[in-house]
Amino acid sequence: MSDYRREDRGGLPSLIGLGVLGCLLLTAPAPVAGQSVLGQGTAASVRTPTTGSQTFASATLPSGGGMNNADVDAASLANALGASDLTSITTGQIDETLVSATTSAQATGVTILNGLITAKAVLALATSYANGTAAVSESNGSTLLGLVVNGVWYGDGAPAPNTRLDLPGVGYVVLNEQISSGDGVHDTGLTVNMIHVYLTDPVTGASIGDIVLGGAQSGASL
Repeated sequence: MSDYRREDRGGLPSLIGLGVLGCLLLTAPAPVAGQSVLGQGTAASVRTPTTGSQTFASATLPSGGGMNNADVDAASLANALGASDLTSITTGQIDETLVSATTSAQATGVTILNGLITAKAVLALATSYANGTAAVSESNGSTLLGLVVNGVWYGDGAPAPNTRLDLPGVGYVVLNEQISSGDGVHDTGLTVNMIHVYLTDPVTGASIGDIVLGGAQSGASL
Protein backbone atom coordinates (compact mmCIF):
# COMPACT_ATOMS: atom_id res chain seq x y z
CA MET A 1 0.00 0.00 0.00
CA SER A 2 1.52 3.28 -1.11
CA ASP A 3 1.96 6.07 1.39
CA TYR A 4 0.92 9.23 -0.35
CA ARG A 5 0.12 11.44 2.61
CA ARG A 6 0.66 15.09 1.94
CA GLU A 7 0.48 18.34 3.84
CA ASP A 8 -3.06 19.66 4.35
CA ARG A 9 -3.85 22.17 1.62
CA GLY A 10 -6.51 23.81 3.75
CA GLY A 11 -9.41 23.04 1.42
CA LEU A 12 -10.25 22.59 -2.22
CA PRO A 13 -8.57 24.85 -4.78
CA SER A 14 -10.87 27.66 -5.93
CA LEU A 15 -12.73 27.07 -9.17
CA ILE A 16 -13.73 30.72 -9.57
CA GLY A 17 -11.01 31.20 -12.15
CA LEU A 18 -12.44 28.40 -14.24
CA GLY A 19 -15.86 30.02 -14.18
CA VAL A 20 -14.45 33.38 -15.27
CA LEU A 21 -12.47 31.72 -18.05
CA GLY A 22 -15.56 29.89 -19.21
CA CYS A 23 -17.55 33.13 -19.47
CA LEU A 24 -14.84 34.59 -21.68
CA LEU A 25 -14.93 31.52 -23.91
CA LEU A 26 -18.64 31.56 -24.62
CA THR A 27 -17.96 33.38 -27.90
CA ALA A 28 -15.17 31.03 -29.01
CA PRO A 29 -14.88 30.76 -32.81
CA ALA A 30 -15.94 27.61 -34.62
CA PRO A 31 -13.08 25.11 -35.06
CA VAL A 32 -11.45 24.57 -38.43
CA ALA A 33 -10.59 21.14 -39.83
CA GLY A 34 -8.29 19.22 -37.50
CA GLN A 35 -9.08 21.31 -34.43
CA SER A 36 -11.22 19.94 -31.63
CA VAL A 37 -11.72 20.00 -27.88
CA LEU A 38 -13.26 17.45 -25.54
CA GLY A 39 -14.51 17.88 -22.01
CA GLN A 40 -16.68 15.78 -19.73
CA GLY A 41 -17.13 16.15 -15.99
CA THR A 42 -19.18 13.89 -13.72
CA ALA A 43 -19.14 14.53 -9.99
CA ALA A 44 -20.48 11.05 -9.22
CA SER A 45 -21.70 7.99 -11.07
CA VAL A 46 -23.07 4.70 -9.75
CA ARG A 47 -23.76 1.45 -11.57
CA THR A 48 -24.90 -1.49 -9.44
CA PRO A 49 -27.46 -4.30 -9.76
CA THR A 50 -29.72 -2.56 -7.22
CA THR A 51 -29.37 1.09 -8.27
CA GLY A 52 -28.97 0.70 -12.02
CA SER A 53 -26.90 3.42 -13.72
CA GLN A 54 -27.13 6.93 -12.30
CA THR A 55 -25.01 10.06 -12.70
CA PHE A 56 -24.89 13.29 -10.69
CA ALA A 57 -23.72 16.74 -11.86
CA SER A 58 -22.57 15.78 -15.35
CA ALA A 59 -21.40 18.46 -17.81
CA THR A 60 -20.25 18.06 -21.43
CA LEU A 61 -18.14 20.62 -23.31
CA PRO A 62 -19.71 21.98 -26.54
CA SER A 63 -17.84 20.76 -29.63
CA GLY A 64 -16.82 24.29 -30.59
CA GLY A 65 -15.48 25.17 -27.15
CA GLY A 66 -17.01 27.48 -24.58
CA MET A 67 -18.29 26.37 -21.20
CA ASN A 68 -20.79 24.07 -19.52
CA ASN A 69 -21.45 23.27 -15.87
CA ALA A 70 -23.76 21.21 -13.67
CA ASP A 71 -24.60 21.34 -9.96
CA VAL A 72 -26.46 19.00 -7.61
CA ASP A 73 -26.98 19.83 -3.94
CA ALA A 74 -26.91 16.22 -2.75
CA ALA A 75 -26.79 12.63 -3.96
CA SER A 76 -28.08 9.71 -1.92
CA LEU A 77 -28.40 6.07 -2.97
CA ALA A 78 -29.09 3.56 -0.19
CA ASN A 79 -26.09 1.37 0.64
CA ALA A 80 -24.10 2.83 -2.26
CA LEU A 81 -23.45 6.58 -2.13
CA GLY A 82 -23.90 9.75 -0.13
CA ALA A 83 -22.41 13.12 -1.15
CA SER A 84 -23.18 16.84 -1.20
CA ASP A 85 -22.24 19.97 -3.17
CA LEU A 86 -21.61 18.06 -6.39
CA THR A 87 -20.28 20.25 -9.21
CA SER A 88 -18.75 19.82 -12.66
CA ILE A 89 -17.31 22.56 -14.89
CA THR A 90 -15.78 22.15 -18.34
CA THR A 91 -14.28 24.89 -20.54
CA GLY A 92 -12.53 24.89 -23.90
CA GLN A 93 -10.84 27.27 -26.32
CA ILE A 94 -9.97 26.91 -29.99
CA ASP A 95 -7.82 29.30 -32.04
CA GLU A 96 -5.25 29.03 -34.82
CA THR A 97 -2.27 28.34 -32.59
CA LEU A 98 -3.65 26.78 -29.41
CA VAL A 99 -6.42 24.38 -28.48
CA SER A 100 -7.13 23.75 -24.79
CA ALA A 101 -9.73 22.20 -22.50
CA THR A 102 -10.07 22.01 -18.73
CA THR A 103 -12.59 19.96 -16.73
CA SER A 104 -13.21 19.77 -12.99
CA ALA A 105 -15.51 17.55 -10.96
CA GLN A 106 -15.93 17.72 -7.19
CA ALA A 107 -18.04 16.60 -4.23
CA THR A 108 -17.94 16.89 -0.44
CA GLY A 109 -19.07 14.71 2.46
CA VAL A 110 -18.52 11.54 0.45
CA THR A 111 -19.61 8.16 1.82
CA ILE A 112 -19.37 5.04 -0.35
CA LEU A 113 -20.78 1.58 0.41
CA ASN A 114 -22.07 2.38 3.91
CA GLY A 115 -18.82 4.06 4.99
CA LEU A 116 -16.36 1.56 3.54
CA ILE A 117 -14.81 4.60 1.84
CA THR A 118 -15.24 8.18 3.06
CA ALA A 119 -13.72 11.54 2.14
CA LYS A 120 -14.29 15.10 3.26
CA ALA A 121 -13.86 16.28 -0.32
CA VAL A 122 -12.97 14.98 -3.77
CA LEU A 123 -11.66 17.12 -6.64
CA ALA A 124 -10.64 15.90 -10.09
CA LEU A 125 -8.96 18.20 -12.62
CA ALA A 126 -7.99 17.30 -16.19
CA THR A 127 -6.41 19.78 -18.60
CA SER A 128 -5.24 19.27 -22.19
CA TYR A 129 -3.30 21.57 -24.55
CA ALA A 130 -2.26 21.24 -28.20
CA ASN A 131 -0.37 23.79 -30.34
CA GLY A 132 0.35 21.80 -33.49
CA THR A 133 3.83 20.65 -32.47
CA ALA A 134 3.17 19.30 -28.97
CA ALA A 135 0.12 18.05 -27.10
CA VAL A 136 0.10 17.59 -23.31
CA SER A 137 -2.43 16.65 -20.62
CA GLU A 138 -2.12 17.01 -16.85
CA SER A 139 -4.07 16.44 -13.64
CA ASN A 140 -2.47 19.18 -11.52
CA GLY A 141 -4.74 20.27 -8.69
CA SER A 142 -6.57 16.98 -8.28
CA THR A 143 -6.87 16.00 -4.62
CA LEU A 144 -8.63 13.99 -1.94
CA LEU A 145 -9.21 15.40 1.54
CA GLY A 146 -9.67 13.26 4.65
CA LEU A 147 -9.71 9.97 2.78
CA VAL A 148 -10.46 6.79 4.75
CA VAL A 149 -10.55 3.38 3.05
CA ASN A 150 -11.70 0.30 4.97
CA GLY A 151 -10.86 1.94 8.29
CA VAL A 152 -7.41 3.18 7.25
CA TRP A 153 -6.83 6.95 7.16
CA TYR A 154 -4.91 8.25 4.13
CA GLY A 155 -5.08 11.95 4.88
CA ASP A 156 -5.04 14.74 2.30
CA GLY A 157 -3.52 14.97 -1.16
CA ALA A 158 -3.41 13.15 -4.46
CA PRO A 159 -2.41 9.46 -4.35
CA ALA A 160 0.11 8.22 -6.86
CA PRO A 161 -1.66 7.69 -10.18
CA ASN A 162 -3.56 4.40 -10.39
CA THR A 163 -3.12 3.40 -6.73
CA ARG A 164 -5.09 0.17 -6.21
CA LEU A 165 -6.42 -1.05 -2.85
CA ASP A 166 -8.28 -4.34 -2.36
CA LEU A 167 -11.73 -4.31 -0.77
CA PRO A 168 -12.29 -7.89 0.49
CA GLY A 169 -15.72 -9.23 -0.39
CA VAL A 170 -16.49 -6.16 -2.51
CA GLY A 171 -13.82 -5.78 -5.19
CA TYR A 172 -11.15 -3.08 -5.28
CA VAL A 173 -10.73 0.69 -5.56
CA VAL A 174 -8.37 2.66 -7.79
CA LEU A 175 -7.39 6.07 -6.42
CA ASN A 176 -6.37 8.87 -8.79
CA GLU A 177 -7.09 6.66 -11.77
CA GLN A 178 -5.56 8.18 -14.92
CA ILE A 179 -6.15 7.05 -18.50
CA SER A 180 -4.19 8.83 -21.25
CA SER A 181 -4.73 8.98 -25.00
CA GLY A 182 -3.36 10.74 -28.08
CA ASP A 183 -0.02 10.84 -29.90
CA GLY A 184 1.47 13.66 -27.79
CA VAL A 185 2.16 15.72 -30.91
CA HIS A 186 -1.13 16.76 -32.48
CA ASP A 187 -3.64 15.38 -29.99
CA THR A 188 -3.89 14.44 -26.34
CA GLY A 189 -6.48 13.33 -23.84
CA LEU A 190 -6.76 12.44 -20.16
CA THR A 191 -9.42 10.86 -17.98
CA VAL A 192 -9.07 11.29 -14.20
CA ASN A 193 -11.23 9.33 -11.73
CA MET A 194 -10.21 10.26 -8.19
CA ILE A 195 -12.12 7.37 -6.57
CA HIS A 196 -13.14 4.44 -8.79
CA VAL A 197 -14.63 1.43 -7.01
CA TYR A 198 -14.80 -1.75 -9.07
CA LEU A 199 -17.49 -4.09 -7.74
CA THR A 200 -16.97 -7.80 -8.36
CA ASP A 201 -18.92 -10.97 -7.63
CA PRO A 202 -17.34 -12.53 -4.48
CA VAL A 203 -17.64 -16.03 -5.96
CA THR A 204 -16.82 -15.65 -9.65
CA GLY A 205 -14.83 -12.41 -9.57
CA ALA A 206 -16.87 -11.09 -12.48
CA SER A 207 -17.58 -7.37 -12.70
CA ILE A 208 -21.02 -6.39 -11.37
CA GLY A 209 -20.72 -2.60 -11.37
CA ASP A 210 -18.69 0.41 -10.34
CA ILE A 211 -18.85 3.71 -8.45
CA VAL A 212 -16.90 6.83 -9.45
CA LEU A 213 -16.42 10.02 -7.43
CA GLY A 214 -14.72 12.89 -9.22
CA GLY A 215 -14.53 12.00 -12.89
CA ALA A 216 -12.95 14.57 -15.25
CA GLN A 217 -12.00 14.18 -18.91
CA SER A 218 -10.24 16.61 -21.25
CA GLY A 219 -8.89 16.42 -24.78
CA ALA A 220 -7.35 18.71 -27.38
CA SER A 221 -6.41 18.24 -31.02
CA LEU A 222 -4.66 20.64 -33.44
